[in-house]
Amino acid sequence: MVKPAQSVYTVKKHLTKGEIEARKEAEAKIFSDDSKPRPNEIVQSNNEMMVIFNQLSNLNEYYTEADSISLNTLVFNLYLKFQNEQYMSSLDISDDNYERFIIRLEKFNKQINESMKQLCIPLSNRLSLANDMAKIMIEEKKLEKMKEQNKQEVNPLLSLLEDDDE
Repeated sequence: MVKPAQSVYTVKKHLTKGEIEARKEAEAKIFSDDSKPRPNEIVQSNNEMMVIFNQLSNLNEYYTEADSISLNTLVFNLYLKFQNEQYMSSLDISDDNYERFIIRLEKFNKQINESMKQLCIPLSNRLSLANDMAKIMIEEKKLEKMKEQNKQEVNPLLSLLEDDDE
């Protein structure tokens, strides 16, 4: 199983200063999308859903407009689950509908989990991309340093031999 990528702000233990700076720079490029998730018409028309939507969208500053569909689906399913739980709590356990509501709540839980996975995938993909970009930036810096060292270290005997060949 592949370990999920984490933000440089949560993992600094085993990183050098150069790696931290490269990761910060890469994450800034990846997360520079300043768009915010937008509620759909159904969520906008219901005040309780809008409260849930705003709470969820404020939980993670990296959510963008591309996460809107998953976030709206999550809000809708959370709202429906809450409504069903409210109604189910008014039923007697011996009621025939009680078991139907339990099955319905399990379905909502599956849909909620799926929506949450869809929201996590883009975030982990972005962090993974930022991590890969940081690794490339570090390797580029190492190559630049090697080139600078090669330019400075000119062997005087080698230059005399090159002069003699001409």
